[in-house]
Amino acid sequence: MQPSAVQPGAARVGDGARAPGGSPRLTERRALRPGDLICGQCGEGNAATRRFCGRCGAELVEARVVPEKWWRRFVPRREPAKAGTRRRRRTSAGRVVGRFLRWALAVLLLGSAGLYGLHGPFRSAVDDHAVSAFGTVRDWFTADPRPVRPNRVTASAAAPGHGPELVADNATNTHWAAPGDPLPSLEFTFDAPADLTRAIFRVGVGDRFQTAKRPADVRFAYSTGQVFDLRLADTPDEQTVRLANGEGARSVRLEIRSLHGSLEGDDVAISEIEFFEAG
Repeated sequence: MQPSAVQPGAARVGDGARAPGGSPRLTERRALRPGDLICGQCGEGNAATRRFCGRCGAELVEARVVPEKWWRRFVPRREPAKAGTRRRRRTSAGRVVGRFLRWALAVLLLGSAGLYGLHGPFRSAVDDHAVSAFGTVRDWFTADPRPVRPNRVTASAAAPGHGPELVADNATNTHWAAPGDPLPSLEFTFDAPADLTRAIFRVGVGDRFQTAKRPADVRFAYSTGQVFDLRLADTPDEQTVRLANGEGARSVRLEIRSLHGSLEGDDVAISEIEFFEAG
């Protein structure tokens, strides 16, 4: 008896096989990972341990390696778990503490940003610290500052015998004085534009420090239109302050905004002011 015909089975679909309908079905490419070897023949990614391409069989001796992302260099690698052991999971308490710390940091940053935008004194304090830090870094890379001497000093007011020129005469036994109401100002004019970066103040009346009021809050108004606000310490000692926004100034007006009180008298006094620019 002739055996009956047997229907052949469906051809296995793989590389080069045709799916029902006649169109070839391509094997899905392997997702590339750092360290993979890219076949130069077909572009397939292969594990670093392979010697031949898993897609086309070509040798991987000169295959290009998938580079690792730059930020991964700074992330500590996890050691693979040893056979027969399980990686310890963080306890629920650890997750709660980590979540709390992240939220606390986010609230702190948002609160600081809001306070900086809405509260003037806080913003001024932050700006002063930033200027001080910037000046410190700049001083590491620049030469010693050189003095800048004004060729003219004027004032909105002055007491008899204590004119504004005495504030820039390099002598601590003389001083400029003026009535404290209304608040006075000084203006310094230079021969050429100067990049003012620092100033030295001696406030009050020399050895008789408490016999006159002293400037507390001052504003530097530069000829360039820039300004810089500063809080002076109430001390008889010399105090060096860092200035900002003073690049290219032909003159600067020192506006006194508030005063430290005195034991006697209503005049405000400054013994000496010296200006410096970057060396």
